[in-house]
Amino acid sequence: MAIRCIVVTPERTELDCEADSVTLPMFDGSLGVLPGRAPMIGRLGFGTLHLSTAAGPQQFFVDGGFAQVEGNVVSVLTARSISVDMLDVGDAEKALEEAQELPGSTPELMQIKETAVNRARGQLRSAR
Repeated sequence: MAIRCIVVTPERTELDCEADSVTLPMFDGSLGVLPGRAPMIGRLGFGTLHLSTAAGPQQFFVDGGFAQVEGNVVSVLTARSISVDMLDVGDAEKALEEAQELPGSTPELMQIKETAVNRARGQLRSAR
């Protein structure tokens, strides 16, 4: 029995495939999904979506969002999804440096800075 994994961004459906297992980067850690898992909805963090498919492992950086598991279907709604093969460690390190230099003098600016730092760290982990 396989799991259908669908990754949707605002622009289009990025991925629609079958996998033996899926590991989701939740905001508070990783969540493994196997066939027959109980239904759930959760908030995604910035990190790597791992798929174990018949063609081999696949990995994608997901930029936060939400995931739903129901009836052997994993639906991922995210702002952005990029194959980890397309990520560059140098670009991710530069993005992290830029995020750390953002101002944080008000609560609103601090939230923007924290989100940018977490996004860049997730992208750097995925690129490595």
